[in-house]
Amino acid sequence: MIYENMKKTLCAAMFALSIFGNAQAQTAKAADEKAAADVADKLFAAMRTKNADEIRAVFTPEGQLVAVDKPRGGEGLSKTRVSTADGFAKMIADAKAAEYIEKMPNKEVKISGDLAVVSGRYTFFVGEKFSHCGTNTFNLVRTESGWRIANGVSTLEFQCERDLKAVEIPIIEANPRDVATLDGIVRAFYETISGGKNVARQWSRDKTLYAPDVRFVAISEQNGKIRADIMNHERYVNNSNEFFVAEGFTEREINRVTRRFGNLAHVFSVYEYSTEDKKLAGRGVNSIELFWDGARWWISAVTWDEERKNNPIPKEFLVKGKN
Repeated sequence: MIYENMKKTLCAAMFALSIFGNAQAQTAKAADEKAAADVADKLFAAMRTKNADEIRAVFTPEGQLVAVDKPRGGEGLSKTRVSTADGFAKMIADAKAAEYIEKMPNKEVKISGDLAVVSGRYTFFVGEKFSHCGTNTFNLVRTESGWRIANGVSTLEFQCERDLKAVEIPIIEANPRDVATLDGIVRAFYETISGGKNVARQWSRDKTLYAPDVRFVAISEQNGKIRADIMNHERYVNNSNEFFVAEGFTEREINRVTRRFGNLAHVFSVYEYSTEDKKLAGRGVNSIELFWDGARWWISAVTWDEERKNNPIPKEFLVKGKN
């Protein structure tokens, strides 16, 4: 009996250490990704002040940039321009124009050992005047002094309506209360998007709930035809933020059906929603796929469909007496 108790204690201790180790690894990974993403912001800050030394400092000595100029009308082949980091720094520093203000609100970061790729859409202003938009892709290498840009490619585009409306989502660390339990992550899933009119939504907190390649699928029916709109997190935010804030949109869970096997979980979360003036209201079901990584829960995919006359919520999904 003593041996069995010691064995159980040892197993429990090893399990706790495993969770602690996974948590430390996730924290270190998040910090590394943020450090890589910050390099792009350091470049933009140096461009704004036209500081050649600070621009050079974010590049490796042999770093270079490639500009891909798209035709203003959007049709035809692009033309490319290549410059060294030194040449780019001198060009910016010598420019007589107003401040160069470049923003890349939502950065995607992927790290493989000592290589990182930081990419995303950007907007570019000269002073208060809008100039262009595009996609940045920076290839970074890890050096003794931190991440540095080895090379980068930027498209220059002029059809930029969606980029000018893009919502900036600063990167933050997940709140343990949100991701330690299924209850916590589902609660946060609804809290982040809900609020009154003119209340900013918690998009940074929202992003911490999801795996990097999360997919959202909105099911709808138009003229008798079923439509599935597939989105990543950035597109989901940009598609919904303006409406949520303007109308005072709130969504809350009214019942839940959960199935779990090991580190996998699936939640059918029944919800009801309304705008602040109650002119728009309804119910539906969120199908939420989740996994446990040893330290926290992640949402890997969400698909939802609204209740309609020809698509009632099944009785087994509802609390008794609420059909």
